[in-house]
Amino acid sequence: MDCELVRAYRKAYEYKQEYDNSQLWLQGLYIYRAIEAQRPGWVFYGKKSPKPEKYMDKPLAVTKAMQEKYAHEETMKMAEQFRQAFRSRNNKFKEQATEGGEDTDG
Repeated sequence: MDCELVRAYRKAYEYKQEYDNSQLWLQGLYIYRAIEAQRPGWVFYGKKSPKPEKYMDKPLAVTKAMQEKYAHEETMKMAEQFRQAFRSRNNKFKEQATEGGEDTDG
């Protein structure tokens, strides 16, 4: 039997162990985040506590591609919020101009 084949299998096993370990760590992180989101809702010593926080709305970005995708989505979301705010402000100015009796057609 070839010694290189044994080394390759050992290396593959080590990579699988690292992968499994990182998956278990990630699972623990998700559980931790879920518990942390509920923590504000816990009642201690009769004090009224705030409502629990919202759990994450999307998975954690663990790869560079996911990070870039989430950054792009966040940028697009902010751009849409800006457009809506701009339209709202523009409509208010138009309403004020028409209430004042000014001609808005130019």
